[in-house]
Amino acid sequence: MRTARVAVAGALVSALAGCLALGSQEPQRYYVLDAPATKAAPGRTARAATLLVTPTTASTFYDIQDIAYSRGPGARAYYQYHSWTDRPGRRVTELLVTRLERDGSFKAVAALIAGVHGNYVLNTHLTEFYHDAAAAPGSARVALTAELVDSVRRVLLARRTFDRSAPAVTYDAPGAVPAFNQAVNALLDDVSAWVDATVAR
Repeated sequence: MRTARVAVAGALVSALAGCLALGSQEPQRYYVLDAPATKAAPGRTARAATLLVTPTTASTFYDIQDIAYSRGPGARAYYQYHSWTDRPGRRVTELLVTRLERDGSFKAVAALIAGVHGNYVLNTHLTEFYHDAAAAPGSARVALTAELVDSVRRVLLARRTFDRSAPAVTYDAPGAVPAFNQAVNALLDDVSAWVDATVAR
């Protein structure tokens, strides 16, 4: 009987310890990557052409909802308990289509998966997407490679890599999120202006 009582007491202590551990665990938080335009639309004259945007691909490490950071050169890790609501590549595609539509350089802008035929195709690849936390408070760094293709003539018109960064508010994931939004917003402006200038040439 004594042995049984000891076993039961041990089980209760273990269960209580488990409950306390679960109760103290930080809740998972999710953040929306957003890039509301901070500048007025450039007022371009829409050309009679349709631009198709392919889904943005991403380097393997960033093709995930976890928020990435770096404490030093060549090192990457993920924040615990802090994630994006969607994978960065997928969200960047949505934001890019919205920005190109807003800027008005084309009669129509659509995602390639929409089954629409277009005159030009924009391919994008996310090469960097992390909180550079080598020194407090760090900065969000976003790098994207873009290719613009004339789908009628099947010719690559231009290729360019865009790189933007913005200072983090605080030295953690919540403080890096506004910086990501700011960096992506500036990068979208860069890509839109580049596409317009390339087609004009």
